[in-house]
Amino acid sequence: MEIVLINAPVTKVSPHSKLALPLGLAYIASVLIQEGRTVSAIDFNISGLNLRRVDNIVKKRPSVIGISAHTETYPNALIIAKRIKELDNSISIVIGGPHASILPEQVLLEDAIDYVAIGEGEATMSELVKYLIDGEGQLEDIKGIGYKDADGKINLNQRRELLDPDALPYPARDLFPLEFYQEQWNISTARGGCPFQCPFCSASFIWEGRRRPRSPENIIEELRMLYEKRGATYTFFSEDLFTINKKWVKKLLELIKQLEYPIQWGCATRVDVVDEELLADMASAGCRSIQFGVESGSQRILDSVKGITKEQVVKVIKTCKKLDINVASSFMIPFPQDTKETIRETKEFIKKLYDSGSRIYMSYTSPYPGTHFYRNKEELGIKILTDKWDEFDAKHNIIETKHLSNQDIEELVNEIVQYTGLKKRA
Repeated sequence: MEIVLINAPVTKVSPHSKLALPLGLAYIASVLIQEGRTVSAIDFNISGLNLRRVDNIVKKRPSVIGISAHTETYPNALIIAKRIKELDNSISIVIGGPHASILPEQVLLEDAIDYVAIGEGEATMSELVKYLIDGEGQLEDIKGIGYKDADGKINLNQRRELLDPDALPYPARDLFPLEFYQEQWNISTARGGCPFQCPFCSASFIWEGRRRPRSPENIIEELRMLYEKRGATYTFFSEDLFTINKKWVKKLLELIKQLEYPIQWGCATRVDVVDEELLADMASAGCRSIQFGVESGSQRILDSVKGITKEQVVKVIKTCKKLDINVASSFMIPFPQDTKETIRETKEFIKKLYDSGSRIYMSYTSPYPGTHFYRNKEELGIKILTDKWDEFDAKHNIIETKHLSNQDIEELVNEIVQYTGLKKRA
């Protein structure tokens, strides 16, 4: 065994944690396999962290182990890395994912971490593996990595440009236990992030507003494969802002309609980048679900963090229901400027959307590294109540604001839950 790829788990396994196949790792695996490497993968979000499995991995003496981690899963990534190094210090450990891409220097301070992959991992891992296993190339020439030199000095190489997503092989889905995922057949439709710079999102920090979509023709090829050879019945287009380029979306919809069989799919986007005509076109091409980031029910808060209107939200949801598209609206509580009054406005708006047929997803605001909220927390009056990264899970409150104490926030959330009939996730 040459290479093992590991998806670090959340501390508490939940339905949300095993929602979808980790496409990033699956793409890295497919590129390495295409190059003739022997690759295996483990998603500990399915089983929960099991150090005996880590021990078994080390016994097979891989040359390189890559670990992917979000902020919430980073502490478990470190537990895995340290266990590996305790058993066999010769194994090279690479960590990637959002947390390492945002805080590469901090991550490299850990003795158990040898390298950090910053941003996209396919070409970076390919070149790094050639260096580590084949002895080809020089570390300083590998774009997108961070490493420690012989003196322990941390070096961060230049970021690489976004890859051409059409040139990549399909993700290596067979390396993962597909039957355990709620979304088995998720499809990546674009590389990079969202051009909007929402203050609570770290995507703009990681990708610097860059986005590179796959061609509609390339996506259709993968759709055909999933439906004809894999028996897929529903796919989810994994992109935060699927409808940002309407011309591109319409071309994809045209090609979907030309398929010899109907397909069903879902996506996520914003209410200000769809209209009734586009939604009708999407519905006629098999769109059955859309998740919209609404965030707040106070127009004052929306003006400061999202730039959408409540009227737009209501109109879009009404249109979706008319077109028989299942719709979900996601909210976050609290924002720095929230008061008891604005959160009670959110409560009323959530109830209105819920009664109109929208599913509601509500999370606690977590000021993730790289976000405007994290970088400007003092100025914004945000007090972070924990120094443990695994508590940045959006499932429980970890902040106080200049207007709201922790107790205020909990009481207001419970008020929303009781008033709307929502169920609180553990």
